[in-house]
Amino acid sequence: MKGKDGHRVASWAAILAGIAIVLLLQAAPGRAQEKVTFALDFFAYGKHAGFYAALDRGFYREQGLDVTILRGSGSGDTIKRIGAGSENFGFADTASLIPARARGVQVKEIAMIHDRNLHTLFFLKGSGMTRPKDLEGRRIGGTEGDATRVIFPAFAAVNGIDEKKVEWVTMTAEARLPSLLAGRVDAGVWFFTEAPTVLARARQVGKEVGWFLYPDWGVDVYSNGLIATDRTIRERPDLTRRFVHATLKGVAWGVENPEAVVDLFVRHQPTISRDLAMAHWQIAVDHLMTATAVKMGIGYMTREKMERTRDLITETMKLPVKVPVEDLYTNEFLPKLFPRRK
Repeated sequence: MKGKDGHRVASWAAILAGIAIVLLLQAAPGRAQEKVTFALDFFAYGKHAGFYAALDRGFYREQGLDVTILRGSGSGDTIKRIGAGSENFGFADTASLIPARARGVQVKEIAMIHDRNLHTLFFLKGSGMTRPKDLEGRRIGGTEGDATRVIFPAFAAVNGIDEKKVEWVTMTAEARLPSLLAGRVDAGVWFFTEAPTVLARARQVGKEVGWFLYPDWGVDVYSNGLIATDRTIRERPDLTRRFVHATLKGVAWGVENPEAVVDLFVRHQPTISRDLAMAHWQIAVDHLMTATAVKMGIGYMTREKMERTRDLITETMKLPVKVPVEDLYTNEFLPKLFPRRK
């Protein structure tokens, strides 16, 4: 009996030791998780839902990352924060990144999200505006670092607008819509993903809104993507790869699970109605799932389009240098994901 009892004790000891090892292994990733900050372009709304999927579905955690998502105040501000090392990664506009890069800010795109750009000017119908040139003699409201405002010179050049005849009114993002609806400005700069919010608020006060979407009017450039500094890319490639993989996995999951991704997003942002968040997300997916994304995977950037973006911005903004295209983007960290819309 003693032999049997001793054997049982040894067996239980082995089992308990095995359980302890498993628990230690499971706990290790939690202890080893690396804290990462991720700055958005603006306050979070429905177009950002995929990033919150990466957070809630555990995709960041799977990569050993403890990610904090922070709001931004325009792509220009986000680029400054990333360039200064205040945050690890950002979400910002390519056409805003190019002039920053020309000034020596060493930041580049590491995954494209808004493959078809969302730059939009909204105006009240009945104002007499039917084409971009009608913006001459008008007041346009927007934040100083708003990407749509930053690349307005390109939009103006392509559409024959005399920039000197346009007056810019600098204001907070929150002040744009009230100012437009009250007639304090004639137009405002937004991303097209915000159209559902703009149109809904206008209807509430009995007004109708029209818009000029930049790619519909000759400005076919890259827009928002994930960004990082050259130093982060060079010195921490594994961190960069893990962040890109997890973030794009969240975006891909959101493409394939639109109802669920919006549900989890509004739990994070309860002040945004579910219907509006869904409309925001659907437009974002429209501008993500281009022919290039379907063929090459989401996040992919072509040299030809990046060169076209660089050349247009350099010429119309009269930048002092033409930034080498290799300094603007890299596809090296992409996971090759091909989500299918539902």
